[in-house]
Amino acid sequence: MKNSKKKHYYKLVAFFILLSCLPVMLTGSLSYSQSSKAVVDFSNDEKKQNLYQIQTNVEQVLKYVDLSATYFINSSNAQQLLFEDISPDLYTDFRWLKSELVQLQNIEYGIEDIVFANLDNKWLINNEGFFQLDENTSNQINSHYLQKSGKTHWLIEEKDQIRLPNATIGNCSKYIYLVKELPLLSTRSTSIIAIFIPACELTKIMSKSNNNESFLILDEYNQVIAHSNAEYTEDISSVSSSLFSNIENNDAEGQLNLSIEDTTYKVTYDSSSYNNWTYISFVKISDLHKKSSSVGLLIIIIVCILLIVSIILSVIGSNFLYKPIKKINIAIFGSLDKSQQTVNQTSEFEFIETHIENLLDKNKKLKQRMQNQIIQLKQLFMIRLLHGRIDENEIQLKLQSYHYPQNWNWLTVFSIKIDVTEDNNFNENDQELILFAINNLINDIIPNKNRLTPIVLNNTQTTVIITESTSEPSYTRNINKNAELIQKKIKDLLHVSISIGISNRFKNLHEAENAFNESMEALKYRLKMGNSSVIYYKNLNHNYSNLAPYPIAIINKLFDFIKISDYKNANMEALLFFEYIERNEIKHQQLNIILSRFLFELFELKESLGVQFEDFDSIDMIRQHHSLKSFDELKNWILYNVIQSLIIKLDAKNESKNKKISYKIIRMIHENYNQNISLEFVSSRLHYNPNYLSNIFQKEIGYTFTEYLLEYRINKAKHWLTTTNMSVKSIATELQYKNSQNFIRSFRKMEGITPGKYRSNFERKEEGLL
Repeated sequence: MKNSKKKHYYKLVAFFILLSCLPVMLTGSLSYSQSSKAVVDFSNDEKKQNLYQIQTNVEQVLKYVDLSATYFINSSNAQQLLFEDISPDLYTDFRWLKSELVQLQNIEYGIEDIVFANLDNKWLINNEGFFQLDENTSNQINSHYLQKSGKTHWLIEEKDQIRLPNATIGNCSKYIYLVKELPLLSTRSTSIIAIFIPACELTKIMSKSNNNESFLILDEYNQVIAHSNAEYTEDISSVSSSLFSNIENNDAEGQLNLSIEDTTYKVTYDSSSYNNWTYISFVKISDLHKKSSSVGLLIIIIVCILLIVSIILSVIGSNFLYKPIKKINIAIFGSLDKSQQTVNQTSEFEFIETHIENLLDKNKKLKQRMQNQIIQLKQLFMIRLLHGRIDENEIQLKLQSYHYPQNWNWLTVFSIKIDVTEDNNFNENDQELILFAINNLINDIIPNKNRLTPIVLNNTQTTVIITESTSEPSYTRNINKNAELIQKKIKDLLHVSISIGISNRFKNLHEAENAFNESMEALKYRLKMGNSSVIYYKNLNHNYSNLAPYPIAIINKLFDFIKISDYKNANMEALLFFEYIERNEIKHQQLNIILSRFLFELFELKESLGVQFEDFDSIDMIRQHHSLKSFDELKNWILYNVIQSLIIKLDAKNESKNKKISYKIIRMIHENYNQNISLEFVSSRLHYNPNYLSNIFQKEIGYTFTEYLLEYRINKAKHWLTTTNMSVKSIATELQYKNSQNFIRSFRKMEGITPGKYRSNFERKEEGLL
């Protein structure tokens, strides 16, 4: 260990000396040769920046004036006055026009006057007031300003050459003014607006720069607009033609050297794309080189000092830097078993390397174990996020630790539920498996950069979609594309139909809970929209001011038909109930209220009828309609699982009950046939309505009450005629006939012969004569 320590120490010292001294010497020599050029280049760049700043400041003034004028003339009041003549009726409008012109004259931008002239109606307004134009002045303005190409012009004229009458002109000898022909969108110009800015204002802007530089502004015709620090460049007019020639032969911007009366200048120029003006900067070459005169000597001194310091620091630093290596070796050596300490290492670094490799191997195994759990951790994060159980600071931390995208334009929550159809009526376990399959499929088809981790939550697959779209149409296309892709892939690969609820877009993840609730709210509307629906929360009508009334008349008729077990008419009324719901576009909140009320009333009807119905025997079963996934499924459940089953149960109950009642009536007839028995008498004894007893008796026995009573009495009479010597009159009296003739007519109607004939026939048969 000691020998290897000595060897690496010297290697470290030599390496640091070489590493520090060689760059210093190379840098010194290169710096010495390049210093002058570097300083000049820096100065050149500085001049470019100065020129750019001057150009920016000037164009800021021009653009402000242009935009302000455009905004003003596009106002409705200004547009109206383009076609009006001055009259007392429009005094208020013209007062407004003058006040607006005054407000446009921002002192900061040096505007001296604004002239607004209507050449058709021959009037002019400016700071001085309102003026009428004569024909000659109007024609002069028209020929001088309205015959140019385009609608907007920047003009430069001497003070005494301005053709607009009554313009308020100051002391500056030259003026820049913006002329706009009006109306802007018409081929025929009838008015103009002119905004005057003294060229002296531009000179003030340029004069803010340092004194060792001169600036010049030229228009597109190479006329001098403004010139600052003119004494710095002596007589610029003598070289203007050669300067313009050099600029025209080069790019729109750049630098060149130019000699003016034995003085060489660095000329920096830039042509503006806004109005084709050229901005020029002049600086003497001698001024550029002043800063580099003492750089050479300074570099030599610095290099020598750095060499000495580098050698000293290399020795001291090597000794200092080696101490941690020594400590690491001692620490590692002390942590090893005795068997490992005897292993020979060629150097300390190999010893450290071996230990680090062991640590990396252990770290790799630990990462693998963590990777197996990262998916569950991400899903837990998403569940907490969608339930609003995570603060904003933790959100940022999780985004970084889970390597989620941290920049986006919009976020959207997709919630997916499986549609149940006749072809794929899944049980609960199947749905869970399919939801997890959908979850894995979305992991594959949506790139990681476009989503957060998909999860399955409350029988719903939910994904937070990331979009980079900046405009509303682009965002909508992106969301529609994702929804169509998801539905198509799931349909092709899993052969199931799904509906998607889509939330409003949002930017901050702490809004995810609200967006998740919106997507779930949208999914509730698939009950009416049907299978394979893509439902946007923003498209839902949240105006509940016009609520459809509860269809009491339909429900009452339906319940009446159920009471009498008339399934056909009950089914028709139930269909009318569902047609009413669809026709009135009832929102799902009200739909739940109507369905809950209907089912509770149906439950009360079932209880009042005393029907035992296991599938509809508790309040929890009534709430089953909340879990139904389509309107057709809801309709079928109510029609067949509830109403039809209820009528079947009621029929079975009524059949048993009716038989018992019919047997009681028969027994009463048998016991009271020889009394004045009637249906009213029976109903009073059994406590039922006579019509109700008549209906169920005829339905169960096949005879009306009167027919059965008559037949039973006739049978009794036949028995007495054949077994006793009772007279016909006595039999008639016993059977409650008012007289024997009524009895004889009834007997003949039933048997075809009279009672006496019936008895004689029986006696003859008994005697063997028949």
